[in-house]
Amino acid sequence: MRPVNTDFVPADLDASTWEAIEPFFTQLMERPLKCGRCLEKLLVDRSELVAAIDETRANLYIAKTRRTDDADVKKAYLHFVEHVEPKIRQATFDLAKRIVEDEHVGALDEATYRVLLRAMRAEVGLFRPENIPLQTRLTTLDAEYDEICGAMTVEFEGEERTMPQMGRYLEETDRELRERAWRGVAERRLADADRIDDLFDRMIELRHTVARNAGFENYRDYQHRNLMRFDYTPADCETFQQSVEEVCVPFVRRLEKERIERLGIDRLRPWDLKVDVLGRRPLRPFEGEGELVERSSRAFHGLDGDLGRLFDSLREGDCLDLASRKGKAPGGYQYQRQRTGRPFIFMNAAGMHRDLQTMIHEAGHAFHSLLSTHHGLVEYRDSPIEFAEVASMGMEMLAMPRLGEFYDAGDAD
Repeated sequence: MRPVNTDFVPADLDASTWEAIEPFFTQLMERPLKCGRCLEKLLVDRSELVAAIDETRANLYIAKTRRTDDADVKKAYLHFVEHVEPKIRQATFDLAKRIVEDEHVGALDEATYRVLLRAMRAEVGLFRPENIPLQTRLTTLDAEYDEICGAMTVEFEGEERTMPQMGRYLEETDRELRERAWRGVAERRLADADRIDDLFDRMIELRHTVARNAGFENYRDYQHRNLMRFDYTPADCETFQQSVEEVCVPFVRRLEKERIERLGIDRLRPWDLKVDVLGRRPLRPFEGEGELVERSSRAFHGLDGDLGRLFDSLREGDCLDLASRKGKAPGGYQYQRQRTGRPFIFMNAAGMHRDLQTMIHEAGHAFHSLLSTHHGLVEYRDSPIEFAEVASMGMEMLAMPRLGEFYDAGDAD
């Protein structure tokens, strides 16, 4: 059963203020529910409100990660986190509680709403009002971490370079150059080690308090439920961890021993982990963001015309920010903007093979997002992390035959 469409939330709603959002929560809380169909309509309207709020938060978060050194951007993001989101958390809980306790909930279509209701019941069970300010504080600490990392650069070979840009030198065949690059990065990180350690310590303490408030012995068990992991337990994760230790770690150790032998060194050091063991030059699949986008487009078109068209749709509407630069948060992600259905891909490309992999990986997430926008329930436009990586890792595998768009025949092989 496909959920019905809704026009409950205006298309131009500015969800960055509580004053704009509150009337919609109030309407949903006060709406009479006389039958299962009424409850279904409320769920779909609620979904559109959540989508509008999610997109506002997405745009504020995206702006913050793109420009961690912009005071106005930071102010707008923190205002939402500190003054709007806490009220949203409480209102979301109140509405979810009303829904799961409604007398008509049993009349809803099982196939459509079972997973959604299961998650909502879990959210209601986890909610504690005393955790709201703690969760707000955790979000602000996370933003502080991005700001610290975004400011990190290294003076190397006569130029100021970002941390991702320094990664190029760790692939060079000149061991002395690799060591200088690694030490330059390590020294820069150590300069902020105390600040980052302090952030981490504070986050651990806050997370533990959040978990204890919700009735859990530790944050691991709390977060397992918070991430809606219903199909396996922390004990299952420990079993998997043991399997990795017994099977994968010895294999990695053998690869490390082989690397030592092939490189002709007596001891493996951190700056020896990225260089090609056969002494071949580093792979450089592109130079600059424009070339990465163009070659990716050709690769996706060569793989499948529909995928190529989906990727090209991201080339407009501010959906890509790919190149590394000072002031940009570390890492990479794909963020779905739920109201407009426009994914955003963020990464820190420096012209390396791993950047090509990241581009294809995040495009896989974006394709998944674009192909899920039709669903009337916002929760079903997304997927848990366990399945989300199927789209991205699967895309990496499917795209392997198209690496010729980035390399000559020898390097592609």
